[in-house]
Amino acid sequence: MSATPDMNVSMNGGLADSLLQVNQLSYRLPPQISIASKCTHVINYPQQASYNGGQTMIFDCQTGSQFVDPAASYLRLVVKPSASTHGFGSGSVANIFNRVVVRTATGKELSRVEDASLIMKMLDVYNNSNDWKSTTGRSQGYSADPTAATAYGLAVPSTGKLFVIPIQTLMPCMSPHGAKLVPPNIMSGLRIELTLNSVDKAFAQVNQTAGLVNLASYEVSNPELHLKVHELADAFQRKIQEMSQSGLNYLYKEHFHNIVSPGANSNINFDVKKACSKALTARIMTRPATIGAGRDHHASAVYNYIKIQTHIGSDYFPNQPLQVDATPSANNINESYYYALYAQDKLEKWNPSSVAPDTYLGVADYTKFNNGVVAFNFNKSNVSDLAGYTTSNSRALLVDLQQDSAVDVRLDVFLTFLRLAKVYQSNTVCLD
Repeated sequence: MSATPDMNVSMNGGLADSLLQVNQLSYRLPPQISIASKCTHVINYPQQASYNGGQTMIFDCQTGSQFVDPAASYLRLVVKPSASTHGFGSGSVANIFNRVVVRTATGKELSRVEDASLIMKMLDVYNNSNDWKSTTGRSQGYSADPTAATAYGLAVPSTGKLFVIPIQTLMPCMSPHGAKLVPPNIMSGLRIELTLNSVDKAFAQVNQTAGLVNLASYEVSNPELHLKVHELADAFQRKIQEMSQSGLNYLYKEHFHNIVSPGANSNINFDVKKACSKALTARIMTRPATIGAGRDHHASAVYNYIKIQTHIGSDYFPNQPLQVDATPSANNINESYYYALYAQDKLEKWNPSSVAPDTYLGVADYTKFNNGVVAFNFNKSNVSDLAGYTTSNSRALLVDLQQDSAVDVRLDVFLTFLRLAKVYQSNTVCLD
């Protein structure tokens, strides 16, 4: 028979302490588990004080022996357009970044993302909720959904506006698996190259009804890279350096970009020849082949697919093509929308997406933000998001799409895969 609270039972000190802890009656000081001796933000500056569209912003990180917390680090910058008639449309200040390249002090390339503003927008709007877009996302430059084409997002004042963008949004290699700190073997002397978009791609006119023109120019001034750093106690610092002799395993998700221009064809078939051992997700953004002056370059075209499927070798995703029997509309789009959320792990009730079925479908009159994406998930595990498929030149990812009508489009395909960086004391080796 089990003991009851009123029974006279003997217990040792450990059992008594455990019971007090479980019953919220422990008044001991919590254990000291921190191994950091110092924590602060350090500011890194680029080579110039201001940049224009098309130029490359370069940061050389000076963090010494300190560990960097990427979740609390960010880039701040002031954007000054030549007129207060344009904004970022459906995107954010990330619109201004075309190419992101990150290299170690020895020149090893950790990350390279082409058309980076597109994948940053896709990840932001699908991974975050509307509450995020109206709070934290607002500091990054996101606007509330438009109510009319005459108010297509917020305008950026010509006097300049300060924006903040997290470095985890900006650089895939700054989102390590397991929310780890970035070791000094990587961060010390790290070179970050941010190539800016042309003005017509970065900005969209706020009034989308008539007289559309491109913005003349824009300037990025006073950029600063704020890195939150931790300095470890000497004993733990030495332990990490001892571990690095055999290589620290640094895992993160990288994005490979591929452009497909199929022309005005109903059936679209293409392959993605990227050699990697862990292909995780494919995202396909469809845009008009020609985007007019003053239009939003980061908005997707109206969803026009009646059949989608992809396969790697003999494995198909989904097993039978996902299709609709009529022109895509609000009445038949829900399954495609649901599958896109599933492919990006956004079906949990506690972690909603900001993309709704109507913005997934999209409109042609710019009274909504079009955020339609065709997505496929290649993860094989139900307990981990790192068990992807192997792809190569001989085992490519093949995509089959069918449009309802033959519209001339451009497809931006982003294949997300797992990259392992083996970090040694003096060099780094990257394995895909």
